Amino acid sequence: MSSDIVKSLENIENKVFLVTGGAAGIGAGIVRALLLENARYVAFLDIAEKEGSHLEKELLGMFGALRAKFIKCDITDETQLNAAYEQVFEKYRRLDVVINNAGVLAADDNDYKRIVDVNLTATISSTLKAISHMGVDKGGMGGTVINVSSLLAFNAKPHLPVYKSTKIAVLQFSNSIGSEQFYSKTKVRVVTVCLGPTDTAILQKPNLQKFDKDHSQSLTSRAKDRQSVQSAVHGMLQVINNGTSGSTWMVADGKPPVDISKNIVEGFTAMLSGINKND
Repeated sequence: MSSDIVKSLENIENKVFLVTGGAAGIGAGIVRALLLENARYVAFLDIAEKEGSHLEKELLGMFGALRAKFIKCDITDETQLNAAYEQVFEKYRRLDVVINNAGVLAADDNDYKRIVDVNLTATISSTLKAISHMGVDKGGMGGTVINVSSLLAFNAKPHLPVYKSTKIAVLQFSNSIGSEQFYSKTKVRVVTVCLGPTDTAILQKPNLQKFDKDHSQSLTSRAKDRQSVQSAVHGMLQVINNGTSGSTWMVADGKPPVDISKNIVEGFTAMLSGINKND
């Protein structure tokens, strides 16, 4: 990776990572990139056992024993998620960075419970577990949590209402628990990455055909401007290194990440101001 993409690797080199949704797509790209950038160990969670086992075998062959560990885990199951965290600590004796990447974009909003459980509830649960393990107020050494949201969170069009709701909720949760009020106690950075359209299976034609016409057209229009998985991963690595706690970053269009924290604050402030004027 070129120095203009990531200038400092101090938050990656020799660190222990846990990545959810790590068997394929952006998650798998992150897992590979972390090891290429000298992460000490990377554990990755997913329900896709075949893909996860194949990736683990590939990575162990490339980087050697113990560097990567696949853990089959349904992150919506609290017992399984607890067990995965405990397994990481038993194996590696520490945890430095958690990347909550797992997400569901379903063709049927009637599957709302699964969408909410994966995208929001599991992200909250994993974040709180990470903080409880890494927080200096709990005897830990501090660390980092990266939560993945989406630029769709800011899209006012009436498409994918459940998915968009989970992503704006992830943003609000992460910004709140990453605020100075919490960070000063825990020394765990919580940073949000809003991804733009990315060339993953979700935006491939076979998947788009599962959606109704309106939703499919909305996703197809996004697919025209999609970035590569590699670009998304490079941007996320830079955020891991440089993002301050409570900040929000946009990774889109194949460009370097942009800190949009000020835009978020100003946007909500403007809305409140408008409401107060109408009172």
